[in-house]
Amino acid sequence: MAWQRTALGIGGVSALLLHYADRAILPSLPGVAGLLGALGLLVVVEARYVHNRRHGEAGNSPMGPAMVRAVASGSALLAVGTLVALATAR
Repeated sequence: MAWQRTALGIGGVSALLLHYADRAILPSLPGVAGLLGALGLLVVVEARYVHNRRHGEAGNSPMGPAMVRAVASGSALLAVGTLVALATAR
């Protein structure tokens, strides 16, 4: 569930960015990218949950180190995009 909350948080911030961009294309790009990333994360999390559930108690983490790095990098890029959008706003 922590991964779902992370995806929902990223999606919420991204939706706010889209709202704040007010139909301007360049400032809305981080919001669109964040929403797509959040949706992708939700799909991956659900697939991994089903996979782990079918295979029982394997003792493995639901997400491997590569997924942790990918989500951390995506969140950092969303933060930078947000800062750029705010800095260049009218």
